Amino acid sequence: MCYTTKVLIVVVGFLSAVAAAAHWDHAVDLDENYRLLWRLSHQDIEFEVQARTQGYVGLGFSTDGTIYGADVIIGWVENGQVHFQLSTVPR
Repeated sequence: MCYTTKVLIVVVGFLSAVAAAAHWDHAVDLDENYRLLWRLSHQDIEFEVQARTQGYVGLGFSTDGTIYGADVIIGWVENGQVHFQLSTVPR
């Protein structure tokens, strides 16, 4: 691969990352495999989770920082089909 091609790949990758981030007001990398992006819109919060996983990914919300009583969403892919499950963890 020549130098020009390498530079082009880096620039395209950078511009793609900037374009993706432009949609979101906030982002946090919780680790190298889990990134959370979000934005506020009126009274709504919109989230995107980017995760590397071979199983499932989850996101939860709690009023007191514990799992009990938290609202959670779990997502996974099975046979090419995306699934989501919403739940509240019992107290």
